[in-house]
Amino acid sequence: MLHGHGNDIFNAKHPVKADFSSNVVPTGMHPELTAHLMASIHCAANYPEPDSATLCKAIAKHERIKSDNIIVTNGSTEAFYLTAQLFGGSSSVIAIPSFSEYEDAARSHRHQLSFLPLSQLQKSYKTTAQCLWLGNPNNPDGRITASETILSVCHANPESVIIVDEAYTHLSESHESLLKLNLLPANLIVIRSLTKAFAIPGLRLGYMVAHRIICEKIRKIKMPWGVNCLAQQAGLFIVQNHQKLLPSTQALVAESLRLQKTLAQMMEIEVTPSECNYFLGQLKNRTAAQLKDSLLQNHGFLIRDASNFRGLQSGHFRIAANTPEQNNHLINAIQSWLLT
Repeated sequence: MLHGHGNDIFNAKHPVKADFSSNVVPTGMHPELTAHLMASIHCAANYPEPDSATLCKAIAKHERIKSDNIIVTNGSTEAFYLTAQLFGGSSSVIAIPSFSEYEDAARSHRHQLSFLPLSQLQKSYKTTAQCLWLGNPNNPDGRITASETILSVCHANPESVIIVDEAYTHLSESHESLLKLNLLPANLIVIRSLTKAFAIPGLRLGYMVAHRIICEKIRKIKMPWGVNCLAQQAGLFIVQNHQKLLPSTQALVAESLRLQKTLAQMMEIEVTPSECNYFLGQLKNRTAAQLKDSLLQNHGFLIRDASNFRGLQSGHFRIAANTPEQNNHLINAIQSWLLT
């Protein structure tokens, strides 16, 4: 999806004063990470490591996983496309609603597609498809699927590959990453992003964790120098200072819950409960596009029109909690719009 995603400021028709459309943490990049990147700019004079080997080893140590089970990627999106390429020409089931890049990646590599409402994914679920894609926590609704369910699906479908996008694992207190398990199933691929929690979406940095054989096959099709030197430097600094740089998930989620509760009290809005820093809302009588345009034009507030997520309707919108002050301004702006 080139357009219509969160933080799509390049296509905004008015200046953006507060961005509620992106799930990236509102606190911005940590000052120490900023200083480190500024001091590391000289690395751009040379080629980066072609395979991000040093960062791969650092992530492996941090996650307590062998480095041959990890591939560093140019954001989680590259991991989606590499995975789709590896299984090109096969079939995929995509749990919806979900991030559109699962579908875009699969289509670009000629997958036959079918779709499953995420709410219907049970431990006993079986499929004949080569791949099953899901987000956990899910985007755009923040739904969390229990690790036991995902593991059961892996075991029930040994001929399929289960691809789990954990981009928002650091933005929910109640989500437990599959990487904390002692032994991952051979048919499981976990994809992580370092851009959301550490506010570096412009650098594009993520990684995938999978069985050694899958990683070997991915390395054969992955282009060299795909992750630039500053992104690699950011990753190393993040891994080495992980706890210090992590935002307060508790504070982020608490503010999200407050915002959800307040909007849910408005008669014209239905809120899908979420334990993440973002959540899904639905207007009962008007469209999300109308709300988005009004908020941007009159207040400089950008929200995510979620109507283009497969399975959602014209009234669906997504909001990521910002600072308490900005959230209060957003609440007042939405209340005023509903009265017009």
